[in-house]
Amino acid sequence: MGQIDISVIMTVKNGEKFLVSSLSSVFYQTYIPQEVVVVNDGSDDNTWDILMELRRKAPIPVQLVNTQGIGRSKALNLAVSHAKSRWLANIDADDKWIAEKLEKQALAIGIFPDAELVVTTSQTVYGDGEGEMQAKGGFAITPMGKESFYIRNPINHSSILFSRRFFDEVGGYDETMTRQVDIDLWIRALQRGHTFYRVDLPLTIKRLHDAQSFEVGNRLGYTFNSFKISLKKLWKLNAPFYYFPIPFVKFAYNNIPRSIRRHLKKS
Repeated sequence: MGQIDISVIMTVKNGEKFLVSSLSSVFYQTYIPQEVVVVNDGSDDNTWDILMELRRKAPIPVQLVNTQGIGRSKALNLAVSHAKSRWLANIDADDKWIAEKLEKQALAIGIFPDAELVVTTSQTVYGDGEGEMQAKGGFAITPMGKESFYIRNPINHSSILFSRRFFDEVGGYDETMTRQVDIDLWIRALQRGHTFYRVDLPLTIKRLHDAQSFEVGNRLGYTFNSFKISLKKLWKLNAPFYYFPIPFVKFAYNNIPRSIRRHLKKS
């Protein structure tokens, strides 16, 4: 496996509850990143103090960038601008990685030298859940073209490893957007003909909890924005017409209370 240099980026706002868990999963990767860059985007809880303590104890260099609150897209672009490596991996402040996550992605890049963005499959945990912390067995690497995106966004933002060249070519995160900024990036990349690669192991843990912005205060606004983005995605990717009813069905389903949705998934 060839060596690639990786910077890990994170943006956080009021992430004190899960910050230690998230960054600890980065610090103890089997494939060690060169650095971590964290943008504290206007937190008013104990996030900054926790970050300072984590930096003091971290086994790898940690850059901390403090803002008064510039928004998700600008904060992500700011993190990328501070990172030093040719490859960058994002992790959200309430998610975490299995220890072999970066190692498997670096291996995928060695197998597919044309890869510019590599993701993994994910586990989902609720609240304080931990998930399965060991990767079991071998794995496949699956190319992902635009057809993979017709029904849903198949990429967990915390699973991505991408080249700086890819990021610069696509134009970074759209700073006019405040929500679901990742899918816009994927649409632009797919329009340019990029193929993504997926490591088919659940090496990323996505945490769902009641404090997330889309569950607090304005879930209807969040799901309506998701509905609009889904229609835009289908239009931009020239999807067949029979995919267009799907966003309407998902909008209705996503406005059912989470407790009922979880019950429906289990039944």
